[in-house]
Amino acid sequence: MIRRLIVISCCILFFLPLSAQNRTKKKAAASWEEAVVNLKRELREGKQNGPVPVFSDVMRHKMPARLISMDVTGVDDLLLATWGTADGDDWDHAVWANARLITTDGKEVWLDDLKWKYAKAPYGCPILNKHFSGRKITVGGKVYDHGILLHADGEVVYSLGKKYKKFEAEIGIDDGGTSVSSVIFRVQDASGKSLADRIDPKFREQVKQFALQSRTSVDLLLASPGSSIEKNILMAMMQDFPDKAYFTQKVNELESKKIDEQIYGLLQLAQLAQRTKKLEAGLKWVNLKAMRMAFDDMKKNPAFQGAKYEGTLKEIETAYPTVAENLYRGDTAVLRQGERILAAQKELLLANPLLDMDKIVVTSFRLGENARVSMAPALGMPSNNWSSMYSAARVNRDAEIVELSNLRGDIQKRTIYKPERKVNIADLQMHWDGDKLLFSSIDENNHWQVYEVGVDGKNFHQKVKVDEPDLEFCDANYLPDGRIIASTNIGYHGVPCVNGSDAVGNLSLYDPKNGSFSRLTFDQDGNWNPVVMNNGRVMYTRWEYTDLTHYFSRIVMHMNPDGTENKALYGSGSFWPNSTFDIKPLPGSTTRFVGVISGHHGVVRSGRLMIFDPAKSRKEEQGVVQEMPFRDRKIIPEVKDQLVDGVWPQFMRPYPLNDNYYLVSAKLSPGSLWGIYLVDVFDNLTCIAEFEGEGLNMPLPLVKHPTPPVIPDRVNLADKEATVFIQDIYEGEGTKGLPKGLVKELRIFAYEYAYRNSPSDHDAQGIQSGWDIKRLLGTVPVEEDGSAIFKVPANTPISIQPLDKEGRALQWFRSWFTPMPGETVSCVGCHEDQNQIPIPKRTIASQIKPHQLQTPEGGVRSFTYELEVQPILDRACVACHNENSKIDLRGGQMDTKYPRFGRQWSKSYLAIMPYVYRQGPEAEMYVLKPYEYHATNSELVRLLSKGHHGVELTDKEWRTLYNWIDFNAPYHGAFTNISKIGNFNQYDRRMELMQKYNDIHVDWRKEIADYAAYLGSKGKIEPVMPEKNTTPKYKEVKASHWPFDTKTAREMQESDKKAPKTVEVAPGISMKFVWVPAGQFVMGDNRAEKDCAPAFKAAVKKGFWMAECEVTNEQFCSLFPEHNSRIIGQFWKDHTTAGLPANKPQQPVIRVSCEEAMDFCKKLGQKTGLKMNLPTEMQWEWACRGGSDEAFWYGKEGTDFGKFENMADAQLSDMAVIGVDPKPMSKNSSLRPYWDYLPKDSSVDDGEMLTAFVGKYQANPWGLKDMHGNVAEWTCSDYVPYPLKKAETSDRKVVRGGSWTDRPKYSASYTRKAFYPWQKVYNVGFRVIIEED
Repeated sequence: MIRRLIVISCCILFFLPLSAQNRTKKKAAASWEEAVVNLKRELREGKQNGPVPVFSDVMRHKMPARLISMDVTGVDDLLLATWGTADGDDWDHAVWANARLITTDGKEVWLDDLKWKYAKAPYGCPILNKHFSGRKITVGGKVYDHGILLHADGEVVYSLGKKYKKFEAEIGIDDGGTSVSSVIFRVQDASGKSLADRIDPKFREQVKQFALQSRTSVDLLLASPGSSIEKNILMAMMQDFPDKAYFTQKVNELESKKIDEQIYGLLQLAQLAQRTKKLEAGLKWVNLKAMRMAFDDMKKNPAFQGAKYEGTLKEIETAYPTVAENLYRGDTAVLRQGERILAAQKELLLANPLLDMDKIVVTSFRLGENARVSMAPALGMPSNNWSSMYSAARVNRDAEIVELSNLRGDIQKRTIYKPERKVNIADLQMHWDGDKLLFSSIDENNHWQVYEVGVDGKNFHQKVKVDEPDLEFCDANYLPDGRIIASTNIGYHGVPCVNGSDAVGNLSLYDPKNGSFSRLTFDQDGNWNPVVMNNGRVMYTRWEYTDLTHYFSRIVMHMNPDGTENKALYGSGSFWPNSTFDIKPLPGSTTRFVGVISGHHGVVRSGRLMIFDPAKSRKEEQGVVQEMPFRDRKIIPEVKDQLVDGVWPQFMRPYPLNDNYYLVSAKLSPGSLWGIYLVDVFDNLTCIAEFEGEGLNMPLPLVKHPTPPVIPDRVNLADKEATVFIQDIYEGEGTKGLPKGLVKELRIFAYEYAYRNSPSDHDAQGIQSGWDIKRLLGTVPVEEDGSAIFKVPANTPISIQPLDKEGRALQWFRSWFTPMPGETVSCVGCHEDQNQIPIPKRTIASQIKPHQLQTPEGGVRSFTYELEVQPILDRACVACHNENSKIDLRGGQMDTKYPRFGRQWSKSYLAIMPYVYRQGPEAEMYVLKPYEYHATNSELVRLLSKGHHGVELTDKEWRTLYNWIDFNAPYHGAFTNISKIGNFNQYDRRMELMQKYNDIHVDWRKEIADYAAYLGSKGKIEPVMPEKNTTPKYKEVKASHWPFDTKTAREMQESDKKAPKTVEVAPGISMKFVWVPAGQFVMGDNRAEKDCAPAFKAAVKKGFWMAECEVTNEQFCSLFPEHNSRIIGQFWKDHTTAGLPANKPQQPVIRVSCEEAMDFCKKLGQKTGLKMNLPTEMQWEWACRGGSDEAFWYGKEGTDFGKFENMADAQLSDMAVIGVDPKPMSKNSSLRPYWDYLPKDSSVDDGEMLTAFVGKYQANPWGLKDMHGNVAEWTCSDYVPYPLKKAETSDRKVVRGGSWTDRPKYSASYTRKAFYPWQKVYNVGFRVIIEED
């Protein structure tokens, strides 16, 4: 072929005039392939003038830096560019390290010493000589003093003025990146011509199209020496071919050819591979069964020409097997036959009468050579999964709104609207009348605004006009009454996990008739994609993570258009899916909707296409009707950060034509274009339109639809309050198992959210505390029947905590609701099942006036450590804990070494917060069990409640301390370093806008100052010294034949002739028991905590069998399969998983109440005919000691317990984690001393951080394992004072032993803890005994 073309070229030369032949030094190209060959040859031979662009390979995280260089002789302007490749720009910490210029006389000039001429890069880049975190640039462990952090995608231009001859840099990904980091680096003459301009003009478009389809650039194709790029293109094309034999053979044949012939032949092979690959991609979606199902469905519509297309379907069914078998053999006849199959499939499926309107409106983005690698952000979508359009690209977008017609033939395009400037277009919506469009774009001030235009391209105008210079609007939609609902940045909120760098958009209501405007939602994070449901309500996606895991907390909400009756619709209390975007109600259903699920990091704003039905279930995969186009694929509720990375096809912006057929923007594979597709529930996926070099998005059928009903406003704007009615606090998942009468009142508090560009993050309010300010509004009573009615401030994010009689929270809402002015918010109970119709009951609260909030003494305020907790310490603690004590609890002693944002903590805070068990800023997504973080779980409370050195707190102090614990033990209760945004002071501006448009504002600084003044007015706090010698002197007690050694213990067992026994719990699951003989011992310890004294002589009169180990998850779940011990959360946790597992089969069961443990014993006893029970605390201590009179069966308290028990040891340090994919903090980390706070014996390493598989450690003399550690254990004994002689009872049960998180001093054989019998504790399990009659 090559020789034939050369001969033709030579023949042409003979017909040229002699003078022309003399001037012609090269053969004219007869094809674009020859044009490429010729130019590459000239570049190799140096016959082309000007510098050649230099490209890197794909650089990834942890790869060593690579040298890149370019001859810059004669260059005026030098461009350095980074591209985040097809997988997006998340965490692409692209670095030009040691970037330098070399002058003609050999001198080096660091690029960071020069000022750039132009720069465009995300997240404040370019940054010189350091990483985002402030440390030096580091690539592959190598540290650099010089360099440019450009991130990706980024560009920076330097003016060189033709002074230099060479540029060099070491390129790579900073070590602060992650596994998703990937970048291609490019350096070129910014002012020179592209190599593409040197191609013969008549071939430029063909070369461009080839490069586009090859996912490369023309410059890269031409600049690469030799045939390597062509070979790489071909190999990339064929890498997934199941049969590579034909192409491999042809490549091998070319190996012996000259370089020009190789290039030419590889280009032709690549085109054949492109054609094969394109056909392969299309045939993948030729599903004969699905087509037959759709055909049968369409036949139900009289407008469908079934007879006509029956033959088409049969043609496909006949030809498909032959094509599928021979696709990869290079046979062009087979390829033609395959292309006919695809054409016939398209004819059949696009004959659907639902497309008879023959016109759809889309947004079109001209992407050029990036069209096949671009993802959602390039097509009018946000730049990540956590921000709104306010953080998206505003300019340098070649976008337009177009009408596509003649959908079944040669697609016709008509521009409806194209901006005068190259600005972005987003959020396209159509009015129900089908005559006008709503969308977001950029105004002359570079702000996002909402616009409207007729479908005829006329009457373009700004639709939402609010006269505020700093307000922006986007993500808008029509309401049935003519008003507009839209996202706005009015709240001056910043996304806290990125320190406010992304503005938060909340929903607002705007009336174009009179210009009235008000805010509807008051949410921590973004509200996205508001859309009117068939019943007139509005559904939207809300992201929230006040005390929730922020990778998984985007919830579908629904409300009335005036903001009333705002409730969760789907995903509350669920890890999966992380995100649900682009939701749309199905036209024929009252409950179903379609949406796109995506992750947190990773792929942005596109993903898998799902149909949901909240009537089926509102959680995780249980409410999924099906995935499209994978109707039979099982939905797995995978807990994963980058949920849809590597998943194809990718979908965006679905539009349901009816319940079975959908328009959607789709990209079928990494190398595909974004086109408009028809997808159906039968698994067909049919391309309607795609254009090389473009991306299409947001398809809308140009047709009129029924307008949903108008829901009249229910707000009373003159009312500043709302009413909350709870029918029964004990109804619902959140309070399941709580005895009636336990909840005495409700603590009501409000959230105040982080500001823009202001430090927030995990440590905003304290160590393992929270993101936001919690403002205590007050308390209200709960009636005897569990009902409550009370007033709260309107337009305020309200949260509730049910309290017991002591003022301790029993459950945590971990979310909020925002009542509208004059609204009555009603709920059945705590996290009630919305799919169950509530039965109205006559309650006490329904017959009385609403209670007003009982505001806290000193007024409403945010909870600050210095003003709430420190005064308690000043009075009750600092008389002992002062400068002369190991633990100094005096106020005003500040730690200034915390390495983030200049934050400071008081030393007293750092001293006592380790003794508080709390959920932290990111507890798990599932609804917590009652008492999960009850104050009694905290060592601080247990210590003080047992009379720590005679310290006594007042009732008010106890309640304040409980409040602090229930609020996640915050320190600040305030936001620091609130920056200005433009000309506005954020703090004042937030209040001003709130007051102006919602008649309310929060001045939390004044609230704190007022309370400080109130405390000051009460005078100086005087420390109180506890009474000395409060511990009674007890006489020493002895027991005969005790203590004894291991040999004696074994002899006692042998004398009873009781060998170990095994009991079957379930098929294949057994439990081993050892015999514990009768005997007497001294129970308790006079030197321990006061509830362990007085020690007394105790007699276990009958021997018993005791389980060798604690009950495992496997054993417990074999009888109670619904139980889940769940997880243990890490500290500073960006969760990529739910947490650290505590539910493995051989781990001990935890989070079981004493009642549930007793039920297990009862059920196992019934099954086996044995008398099963929990041990009494006397039996437990006798069994634990194994004859020892020391604190532990293996020795004294200071003994190295590493091989004997799993207790709080050095392993607990790794609970302090950091990072997007959290890993333990480095031992050298300056953060670690603050987050590695769990009390522990750091001198011991027992080999386990959390619960170990049972039985791992050495047995005591009786043969019992894990008695002091792993998990503490329930007993059946009431928590009553020693010496247990009186017939006393208690509302609490005794728990014995320690756990993985308890130090030895609280894990001794005599240590007692007490919990309520219904309480489920994170480190408490149990073991079983068998008693003989």
